[in-house]
Amino acid sequence: MGIGTRKLVRRITKQLSPTAYCRYVNFILALKGRKIRLHPMEAGYYKVTDGPDHLAICRRERHVRSKNGIDHGIAALAAVYHLDKIGLSAGDLLIDCGANIGELGVWAKGRGASYIAFEPETLEADCCDQNAFGGDTRTNRMALWHEEGELTFYSKPESADSSVFEIKKYNTTKTVPARRLDAVVGDLDRYGTIVLKVEAEGAEPEVLEGATGILPQVQYVTVDCGYERGVQQSHTFIEVNATLTRCGFRPKLANFQDRTTILYENLALTHKIASTAAA
Repeated sequence: MGIGTRKLVRRITKQLSPTAYCRYVNFILALKGRKIRLHPMEAGYYKVTDGPDHLAICRRERHVRSKNGIDHGIAALAAVYHLDKIGLSAGDLLIDCGANIGELGVWAKGRGASYIAFEPETLEADCCDQNAFGGDTRTNRMALWHEEGELTFYSKPESADSSVFEIKKYNTTKTVPARRLDAVVGDLDRYGTIVLKVEAEGAEPEVLEGATGILPQVQYVTVDCGYERGVQQSHTFIEVNATLTRCGFRPKLANFQDRTTILYENLALTHKIASTAAA
């Protein structure tokens, strides 16, 4: 299928009702021999099923992320952030800034780890509640920042580009509460390995500055510091690296392909854990 034909098909399918769109998608999936299916739900949500597994989504085109299976899609996302190299287990914690629909929460909980999610987009946060918390309203619907207050949130959820910085071709704006991460998460002493994942569409430096109170307890920070900040689409690597280096972190792994994601390790905490284990 040529590019022009694909664009035409995409334009036509956008006009389909939820039920008709799901029938079309499921027909194509069946022809390709794939077992995942897409189902319309109430209030404009959708459900991807893969045998007994299911995933709530709110942007119907997102089903393609699960085209090879829900577990495969979630594992691929975890690998983008190098989480597959950490090996979380029972008693550990993943803090997810920019959780979207909570796929990494499914990944963490599948390993027995705890999960704290932050997502300002309402529909995505609703799906995160379904996917990661069994329907309980536990996703934090706020922006993380370096100080307490309120921020204008520029919404562009179809491409997952919503940001507290003005961006090109945003859909709507709304005012959202802004909090420091270290003022929200509370006591972390009960957890083992703590991982902080940050994907804030250009606000990564501010999120990390608002987390300095807990960073000494965080063993790993995995951050998307690519070209997403504001209208100019600037990268945030220099600011991110400066903050984390000042706080005792060093880069451990990096991905410069689909996204610019870097895994940082808290060297002082790692050495402390190693010394305690050896004693």
